[in-house]
This record gives sequence, structure tokens and C-alpha cells, in this order.
Amino acid sequence: MRDSLPRGLRPRHDRRWCATALTIVLALAYGLADASTLEICRSISVDEPLAKLTVPAGSLFRDNGRADDPLAEFNGDKWQLRLETITDTVIPSLRSCTRVQVRITSDSSVKAVSVAENRAFIYAGSNLLIDRPDVSEELLSTKGRVLDQVP
Repeated sequence: MRDSLPRGLRPRHDRRWCATALTIVLALAYGLADASTLEICRSISVDEPLAKLTVPAGSLFRDNGRADDPLAEFNGDKWQLRLETITDTVIPSLRSCTRVQVRITSDSSVKAVSVAENRAFIYAGSNLLIDRPDVSEELLSTKGRVLDQVP
């Protein structure tokens, strides 16, 4: 069967091809492992309609303590951890939450967080220090929580 195929269509078992394929697979796996999912939610007010809200890439969310601890704001149960959004995301109108890929910023002393730790995150600004975009008041009140493991 193998000899019946034309020369260009025969399967090649070349070591260089296998090494290249393995390198590509590892690069993709490493790139995906650097990001995690953060669910960003906004508060809902009955007084005003919910319009779409854009959360730009490079938005920072800082740890605000455990989400299940009502005294977290007072007892200092906070880490020095900041998450940065990788892509732009939009919370659609009439919805309160959306999901976005995030990574830990390099200046954080904590290098991992998981959903089991139940940490709460609040919007902390943009990673652009000089050319910061204008931020709506609604974006300032957004909160987030990790949905899986951030390496």
C-alpha cells in the first residue's frame, strides 16, 4: 500500500518533523498555561439601565481578601497580588458578568492563586501609567473572582 502512493504523498517519519511538532505543541501548552480565567462582575442598579461595559486589555485587579470572609477588609487578609487582563472584554448590556483571560503581573510577590482560595479582586486601574485611558465610574466598581488556577 505504501509503495502505491506517489512519492510526495508517502508518510515521512523524519526526526526533524517530529522535533518541530513537539516544539510547537510545547510552546502552545506553555502559552496557555500562563493565563487563567477571571470572572468580572459589575454591580446592578435598578435605577439605571445596563449598557455594555468595556474592560480594556491591561486592566489590573488587586486582591481584596477572601470572598467568603465578611471581615477580610478589616482583618488584613490580603495578598500583594495583581492580575492583568490579556485581552479586551465587554460585559454585554443586560448582563452583570463576563469572563476574561488574566495573568499575574511580574511585580507580585505571590505567584499563584486558585479557585479553592476564594479570593476577591477589585479593579485597580490600568497598566498604562502615562497614557491611561479614561475610566468610567462603573468600571471602578467592578469585582472579579478566579475560576481556575493561575500559575
